Amino acid sequence: MSYQVLARKWRPNDFSEVVGQEHVVQALCNSLDQNKIHQAFVLSGTRGVGKTTIARILAKSLNCEVGLDSKPCHECSTCLSVAEGSFMDFQEIDAASSRGVDDTKQLLETVMHMPSSSRYKVYLLDEVHMLSTQSFNMLLKTLEEPPEHVIFILATTLPEKIPATVLSRCLQFNLKNLTNKQLTDRLCFILQEEDIDFDLMAIEQIARAGRGSLRDSLTITDQAIAFCEGRLSDSEVAAMLGTLPSDNVLKLLRDIANGDSKSLLASLNEINQLSVDYLRLMDLLLETIQLLSFAKVSDEILEEIDLNKEEALSLLDNLTEEDLQLLYQIGLIAKRDMELAPSLSGGFDMALLRMVSFIPNQPDQSKKKVNSSKAEHVDSGLQKEESNLERTKKEVQEAGTPIQQQSTNYESEELKDINLDISAKNWKEIFDQLNLDPGTKQLASHCYFIRADETVIYLSMPDEKLNVFSGKHRKQLQDALTEFFGIPCNLFLEAGVFSDESPNQIKEEEKMKELKNAKKEIEDDPNVKSLVEAFGAKVIESSIEPRTEK
Repeated sequence: MSYQVLARKWRPNDFSEVVGQEHVVQALCNSLDQNKIHQAFVLSGTRGVGKTTIARILAKSLNCEVGLDSKPCHECSTCLSVAEGSFMDFQEIDAASSRGVDDTKQLLETVMHMPSSSRYKVYLLDEVHMLSTQSFNMLLKTLEEPPEHVIFILATTLPEKIPATVLSRCLQFNLKNLTNKQLTDRLCFILQEEDIDFDLMAIEQIARAGRGSLRDSLTITDQAIAFCEGRLSDSEVAAMLGTLPSDNVLKLLRDIANGDSKSLLASLNEINQLSVDYLRLMDLLLETIQLLSFAKVSDEILEEIDLNKEEALSLLDNLTEEDLQLLYQIGLIAKRDMELAPSLSGGFDMALLRMVSFIPNQPDQSKKKVNSSKAEHVDSGLQKEESNLERTKKEVQEAGTPIQQQSTNYESEELKDINLDISAKNWKEIFDQLNLDPGTKQLASHCYFIRADETVIYLSMPDEKLNVFSGKHRKQLQDALTEFFGIPCNLFLEAGVFSDESPNQIKEEEKMKELKNAKKEIEDDPNVKSLVEAFGAKVIESSIEPRTEK
């Protein structure tokens, strides 16, 4: 007998075997057991989640010779015929290839005929969204008043393309994507039944690659069986998928967390020697960061995530919630821009180097915020004559740390943990005091303040300004902020406008306000009024300039 692919061999035969669609199964089983059968159903969802399978099980349950029940016998001629695809009263129609008016007309002509040997005639219209508008209009009348012996099942991946008039006459079930755990459990069960040896981490990789589709996951499993020799190992499955084993991804994150640029660069050079799908690798990196973020919030989740527990715990000790959010955001932006890079590998490498550059690294100590009672916030209202470095010295001294030791060492615990006193309200005041060259200051004046997390300052710029805000300008702005606050500051810039006002916008608004006041002052001047009344004089507004105080 020829080899049968896993997706066909392990297709569910009844509702109890359907994975991950309990909300659909429960509704259909109750309808069958109570003999309350609707005239039409819409099954929507992505590929490989069970739409056709559920339709076949429903047809089998409706026409089982033992009786109408949610648990068909699987032994009668009707059940066997449906399973083999040869049952006369169950028609599967591909709406993508039979979408014309003539095809629909021919179909509807058969609807009026009674079933040949069963209770119901069941019509499964797969990819029903591909039908033409005229075909939908023809089908609509039949759905409104169908014969009692006819059941319609409409399957689609794009329910939004089905007319609302059709949807309103059907019971709608949206099939969910399966979770990685559901896929992993099902694949492990099938491989055990098939007596195939495997690594759990390899199956978890396949589950992630399946992206919620059981059929896709089983197809990848078939490929892995053919690729691997005897055992589905983590490394071989990773090589087949063009990605990295999960432990290698955790190593990349460990290098980033430790600020070890040399080790990270060495790892990237090794990756470049492999045939790696960098977009998929970036997805895997982002998924790993996401899992770590979840585990940071809840310890219970740590027991459920498909990661090396020891490595994960080590990373959670070295990365704060803010760090993980920053890494995730950098990764998302990098994935969007990777195809703009000279090569995907270069785009990926630069993204990881960006992560290690922006993350505030503290390799020898855990990262934690200090209380405001231990280190004072930087006060924007202090006298300008007091230098920023002296203010930092003062804060450290008040915290009880010797000044001599801390005056030039930015690696101290106290300096690193000072929370920056910066907000959207005082951003303009701080910006005006920064030591910037005219060109950089003009460009940077379009920055909008978002937030500050410890020593990381998040700013945004309009797209057209960000494109010309080069690394030189960015570095000068970051250095100026470091000089102002007296502690190393990390700058994170992104495109968009996320607050109300930038320094440039505030300056323009102040200028307009001054101009308006100047116009009003001239108009209210008694001498000007007398000239206007006596000679019909007119004030030229373009000539008005606000008075500058010297």
